[in-house]
This record gives sequence, structure tokens and C-alpha cells, in this order.
Amino acid sequence: MRKNLMTAAGVAAAALTLSLSTAGSAHAALDDGSSSCSTTGASGKMSWTNYWGPGYTINLKFTLTDTQADGNSVAMRLVSKDTFGRIHYWKWNKNTQGNGKTSTWNTTASHVNGLFDIGLEVVRLGSDGSVRNTCTKW
Repeated sequence: MRKNLMTAAGVAAAALTLSLSTAGSAHAALDDGSSSCSTTGASGKMSWTNYWGPGYTINLKFTLTDTQADGNSVAMRLVSKDTFGRIHYWKWNKNTQGNGKTSTWNTTASHVNGLFDIGLEVVRLGSDGSVRNTCTKW
């Protein structure tokens, strides 16, 4: 009986180790990637590198194009979820150059509670700074 119990414990430990190593490799597949979304008047893309897991500092590149001759500015930002499922809204990056113009920013991001999901939000702003329309892509 004792031998069977020890064998069962060893099998369970091996299964747990395999399960944890498989879960860790899911984040490794996210190392490099990109996401984009468009809304009326604005089109944005975010690409990232070094996203090996929630505790890493990731490299980000934002590209934002104003696509409508309406006199409004466009903006985009990173959105992320932490270990507790809380959404963190990062600072806006604005393109105020006008229709057909593209702005690009390179930056990094990390969060004390981890980056478990990342996405981008793209908006067209009114002259008073209010959000006219938006898209979000996780």
C-alpha cells in the first residue's frame, strides 16, 4: 500500500510539472506580435517584442494614422490586464498632424501586477478633447 501511494504521488508530481511547463510555453509564443484596429477617422497598429510572460518589460511600437479630413485629432494607447483582472489604461499618444499623416512611437511597458493581456485602443477626438468614436483590440 505504501509503495502504491508513493508511486501515485510521483505520477501526480510529474503531471503537475508537465502541466506547469506547458502553461509557461503558452506565453513564449507571444514573444513577438501585433494587433491593429480602425475606427472612423483613425487607424492604429501596435507591435511588441520580448513578451515572454507577465513579469517582463515589453518593447512596443505604436503607429497611428489620421484617415479623415475633419479637423479632429486621433490618439491611441496601450490597455492591459493585470493578475487580478483589472484593466490598466495607459497614457494617450496623439497624432495632431492631420489627414493622411502617420505618427510612430517606440516605448516599453511593464506593470507591478503583471501584463497578462495587452491590447490597444484607438480614438478620434473632438476639438474639445471628447472621444468621438473608438475601437479596442485585445
